[in-house]
Amino acid sequence: MNSLGQGQADNREKPAKNRALPDRAEDGEGRAEVGGGGWIIRTVVVDDSPMVLKTLSSFLQLQHDFQLVGSATDGRHAVRRVVELQPDLVLMDFRLPGINGLEATRQIKARSQAPAVIMVSADDTPECRAAASAAGTDGFVGKQHLFSQLREAIKKLFPGTTI
Repeated sequence: MNSLGQGQADNREKPAKNRALPDRAEDGEGRAEVGGGGWIIRTVVVDDSPMVLKTLSSFLQLQHDFQLVGSATDGRHAVRRVVELQPDLVLMDFRLPGINGLEATRQIKARSQAPAVIMVSADDTPECRAAASAAGTDGFVGKQHLFSQLREAIKKLFPGTTI
């Protein structure tokens, strides 16, 4: 039985199969264009701190090339949201309840057409950066320099974005 109950149809719009950037696209669907020839980067934010979640969400909503499609406050929920929403980018907290950001990233990256994952952590140490890299992250951002480092990490992964 699904969450809608037996016999009820799921009328929610299904996400497009492939929203990868053109160089990552496997078919002709691509993604919706925005002004300036850029692309909409569908993003999920994962953090157990309501303040950080709100700050990151607000920041992304102000950016023209980004669409905040979902959020999660723990690792298990993050994996489910990524499977359900098929984002292009995940901003993943390092320390999360349940499974931590490292394990959630491993599970996400094990899937086909996995999104880019940028690890976000207050623990900006060489050990944390190495663990995040080993888990398959595509970038690492220390929370103490959140916006300057986040901009640079995103520009490396999605050249041409206006952030």
